[in-house]
Amino acid sequence: MQLAAPWLALLALALAGCQQGSVSTGAASTAGVQADGVLAAEALERGDYARAAALYQRALAAGPDSLPLHYGLGVSASFLGERPVAVRELTWVLGHGEAGSNEVIAARRWLLSAGALPRPATADAGQSQGEEQPGEGQPARPGRVHGRSMSGDTPGTLAPMVRMQLLLKEYPSAENYFRIRTDEQGYFDFEKVPPGVYQLTERVAGPPIWRLRVEVRPGDDLAIDLTPENSTKVRDDFRDLTPSLGARAP
Repeated sequence: MQLAAPWLALLALALAGCQQGSVSTGAASTAGVQADGVLAAEALERGDYARAAALYQRALAAGPDSLPLHYGLGVSASFLGERPVAVRELTWVLGHGEAGSNEVIAARRWLLSAGALPRPATADAGQSQGEEQPGEGQPARPGRVHGRSMSGDTPGTLAPMVRMQLLLKEYPSAENYFRIRTDEQGYFDFEKVPPGVYQLTERVAGPPIWRLRVEVRPGDDLAIDLTPENSTKVRDDFRDLTPSLGARAP
């Protein structure tokens, strides 16, 4: 488990293009804020979170009302494990952003996952009747996600993916993050997974073979095989949730 937010980071990178016009502190100052914002987004993209945080902080000193800058600093801080800073910045986004906007929705979800906001009283309304509910103050029962990873061009040529890294990341907060390897027969088993929505993939960066949405409910025992039939060539549950970065300022 780690305090990180890869999907928040993607949104922060998309927001980098929105820096122009976000501050009104004079042309020279605005240009400096924009430059630092772009450099910060680039540092965030390549995983240099400390530099990204420093650049966002410098830009915020000149443009304290910029939502993209507060958001980017919150994301950078989440990757650095600086929870108080991440909570402060994403709470600012929640209070100053437009209701229903992507950044406000993502910030709220991260804050809820981090335990920085009270969960709505209706959070369990979607659970089926008769499902065992945790007592007050007790965590929900964890679940399990297991299966076998197989590759091949045709059903007759399927072979197990041996010792392949697999990642199960809570979406969008990545508050719960699991990393394991398949065994010698391609089997995998994620145990004690807290209830939530997750992304199941084998890649940290770059084009993945699999990218599946997995919803874990209290006490679930989910069997999911990874095969060519549910690879990204056929099914990508997160394709439309990955914003295009587009052209960036030089």
